Amino acid sequence: MKRMVFLLAVLGTLLSGCGAPAPGGSASSTPQEGSSAQEELPNTEGENSVPLEEDPEPELSSGRDSIPFTGDQLYAAAYLGFEEMEDLSYYTQRYLDSGDLPIHYFSPGEYYLIIPRYPDMSLALYKNDIQTGQPALVYEDPACEPFLIQCNISDIFSDVTVELAYQGETVSFSPYISLKDGSVQVGERGLDLSRSGG
Repeated sequence: MKRMVFLLAVLGTLLSGCGAPAPGGSASSTPQEGSSAQEELPNTEGENSVPLEEDPEPELSSGRDSIPFTGDQLYAAAYLGFEEMEDLSYYTQRYLDSGDLPIHYFSPGEYYLIIPRYPDMSLALYKNDIQTGQPALVYEDPACEPFLIQCNISDIFSDVTVELAYQGETVSFSPYISLKDGSVQVGERGLDLSRSGG
């Protein structure tokens, strides 16, 4: 037992020396946080050293880049189920960078995932009053990210209006399930990503 402890102590000491800086050098070959990706190389003409930029790292594509938007579509929407969400992980893995999505509750009804096409779109959510028919602003976001809404407790009345604005253009829609054919309705400027529709 004492030999084992001694061997582990020796091994730990040897391994801790592997990362020690060499005289006049640094243990790390990666750039320090906040430093640029430049490397100083000597100029062969004897003048001051000349910075040489390394090849930039390729940008990682966003999950949103895989959404098959066409033409003037400004958002995508997917129906996720009534009173309980289904297949949210399918959409987050395929189209989003994170499953951490805000949920806006309007009524215990249908769940929808809304994904703005551009990251700098603004959002306004309105609750539609079934008595007066008047919408009331309940939420605004100047830089909208994907989100979830639960709405439409009634089959005959959409109790939410989603308003998205981009570069001076504003579009509004109320997602719902058509009583005529059961299709998901996401508005003229939207892409239906629902597994049954998209």
